[in-house]
Amino acid sequence: MPDLWLSWLDMTSATWFGCALVLALGAFVQRVTGFGLAVIGAPLLLMLEPRLVPVILVLFGFTVSLMMVRHYRHEVRLGEIGMALLGRLPGNGLGLWLLLAAPMAVLEQLIAASVLFAVAVTLFRLRLPVNRVSLFGAGVLSGIFGTVAAIGGPPMVLLMHGLPPDRLRGNLAAFFVITASLTLATLALAGQVRPWHLGLALTFLPAILLGNALADRIAHRLDRRQLQGASLALCTMAALGLLI
Repeated sequence: MPDLWLSWLDMTSATWFGCALVLALGAFVQRVTGFGLAVIGAPLLLMLEPRLVPVILVLFGFTVSLMMVRHYRHEVRLGEIGMALLGRLPGNGLGLWLLLAAPMAVLEQLIAASVLFAVAVTLFRLRLPVNRVSLFGAGVLSGIFGTVAAIGGPPMVLLMHGLPPDRLRGNLAAFFVITASLTLATLALAGQVRPWHLGLALTFLPAILLGNALADRIAHRLDRRQLQGASLALCTMAALGLLI
C-alpha cells in the first residue's frame, strides 16, 4: 500500500483498510451468489470515501466478472442478454447526466434507493415476463444505476432469476464484463476516470483477489441463504444510513 498515494489523496491508512475490507467482502459475496460487489460496496464506500464511487467499483466489477466468466464460460448465452446490452447504451447516457448534474445529496439518495431495490429483488424474486421489451427496459435501468453507483445487476436479476444458478451467474458475469467496459469508456470520455483511480485500484487488487480466492475455497461449505441474508442486512443498514 503506497503511502504516497494515500498522502496525495488525503486518505488515512484506516480509511484505506476499511475500504479494502469492504471490497474483499463484496468480491466474496459476488463470487458466491453471482452479484453483490457494488450492492455491498456502494453505500459503505460512500460513507468511508465517496471519491471511490463509482469508478473503483466499476473497475473491480469488471475484474470479478472477468474471473467469473472464465469459470462459467460454458453457461454464457449472449442471445439471452442481447436486448439488455442494447438498452444499456441510453441508460449509460442518462446515468452520466445524473452523475454530472445532480448534487451529492441526490446521488446518495439514488444510490440508497438502488441498494434497497437490489435487496427487494433478491428477497421477493418477482416473476416478470422476459421478452425484448422487458430486457431492453432492464438494460436501461441497469445503465442508469450502473453508471451512477456501479449497481447494474438488480434489474437483470429481476428478469433472469428463473434461470439455472450456473446459467444465471455466467450470463450476469458476461453482461457485467461488457457493460462495465462501456461504463468505464463513458466515464473516461466525461473526464471522470483519473490516473489516481488506476493507481489506487492496484493497491486494492489484493483484497479483491483474496475475497475471490476465499470464496473459491469455502463457498461450498456455506449456507448460501444465510450468507445472502447477512449481506442483505448489511446492505439495508448501509442504505438506510445514507437516507438518514
